[in-house]
Amino acid sequence: MRKKVALSACLAGKNCRYNGERKGNPEVVAHLEKEGYEIIEFCPEDTCFGTPREAMDLVRTDEGIKALTKFSKTDRTLPVVEYAENFFSRHPDIDFFVGKARSPSCGVATALLYDEEGNLLSDTEAGIMAAEALARGIEAADDEKLLKFNKNS
Repeated sequence: MRKKVALSACLAGKNCRYNGERKGNPEVVAHLEKEGYEIIEFCPEDTCFGTPREAMDLVRTDEGIKALTKFSKTDRTLPVVEYAENFFSRHPDIDFFVGKARSPSCGVATALLYDEEGNLLSDTEAGIMAAEALARGIEAADDEKLLKFNKNS
């Protein structure tokens, strides 16, 4: 049975980034295919909000960490949480998770966290979907770290 990897769809070249631009990472895809993974793509933001859309940030609020849009400050946390929970419930056999570095949804250890005034608090957070993967005990890596690690081994 092949191992399964959940991969941020933007890394696979899908046009799902907030600004409608492509930002594929063929090196990541080639590495995962070489390792024998079955790739299962996901994008909570495109599925929930469409593309293009207003960018969002992780923001520490009095109610906890929220995914708020950059300019209108719309709370987009719940749809992303629900998407992540449903995705992993539908795919309980995911072995590995690869997220887009710095994404508020998919960054594994590089998501940026701000306070409500826009001051950077941390650049080592897990995005909402990545946090769900980690909470379920799924091994996870950001795309940039995955490539850096494999180039150094």
